[in-house]
Amino acid sequence: MLKVAFFLIGVLLSWAEPSSVSLTRVQCEKNSKFFRTMNVTSVNSTIFADIELVQALKAGFRGHVDVQLRLSNAKKFQSLVQTDTDYCELLSTLKDSLFRRWIKSVTKNSNFMENCPVPEGHYYLKGWHVDMGLVPSYLLSGDYRLRALVYYGKYRTKKQLFLVQCMVEATVHIK
Repeated sequence: MLKVAFFLIGVLLSWAEPSSVSLTRVQCEKNSKFFRTMNVTSVNSTIFADIELVQALKAGFRGHVDVQLRLSNAKKFQSLVQTDTDYCELLSTLKDSLFRRWIKSVTKNSNFMENCPVPEGHYYLKGWHVDMGLVPSYLLSGDYRLRALVYYGKYRTKKQLFLVQCMVEATVHIK
């Protein structure tokens, strides 16, 4: 489940061939009806997660991602791109794309599911960091924020059922 958020972190960081990327903040909120535990931390730009899913996630859950940039002399973040997608559909249609390579990178250090449905159980991510070999070369230096919302239903309607939301901030320096 949280693989969605880490996949999206990968998207955030996949827009550059940086001299350095440092994760400055990782914060997640959970729906307690689905998650007993959702502990996500970043230490030295390495991410660890401990998750207890108490209710299976059936096909149809969606991810809404907003990638934002704050340039070095700006005060506010500005949205670069927003996307909304059915996560299970995304997984089933990926071949050898950049997104699939990011997912593979995350799953090497975790027991996250690569298919749907996602059964209840204990999930972990141990010591995942950005593989710079997966990072393309068209990003500016600056501060980035990624907001990832995972939900059932239709985005921003009464039918939206919140599952988890994560925010990741990173600083990218290009030489």
